[in-house]
Amino acid sequence: MDEDITLANTLNLPRVRSAGGLVYNDNYHILLIFKRGKWDLPKGRFEMGSDPLETALREISEETGLDKNKLTIQGKLVSTWHTTRHEKTKYLKKTHWYLVHYHGEDSDVAPQFREGIIECRWVHLPDLDKYRSLLLPRIEYVIDFWLQNLAYAPRF
Repeated sequence: MDEDITLANTLNLPRVRSAGGLVYNDNYHILLIFKRGKWDLPKGRFEMGSDPLETALREISEETGLDKNKLTIQGKLVSTWHTTRHEKTKYLKKTHWYLVHYHGEDSDVAPQFREGIIECRWVHLPDLDKYRSLLLPRIEYVIDFWLQNLAYAPRF
């Protein structure tokens, strides 16, 4: 009986699926985007017939201007859930998060202004604490998961 009690069943809201990434570069800087007064990570909704990996790469490229051919998914991080609103409808949104390596320069960014993104910024890990007060909680969770479990693991 308890198996029927899930977040999705309890809230009984229409669901939206999205995917995105924690992007890092050769300098081991991570990419944050500034949208609606908060620091976020690039992500977006699935299109009909697309899979999570495809969606993550497409959305990262669209929202940040990074060349999709220079992005490589390193693996799955975690998934997060949150509620969101579009027009007057409230949705339950599940986001699949991936660790993505960018093979390029820090200057290769162009925020997608029409999506409300006003800045893309590469952040050096020792400077990350300066951004925490404006990180969305789910984004802080994704970054902390990476920092605690994978960021300092040997790279192959």
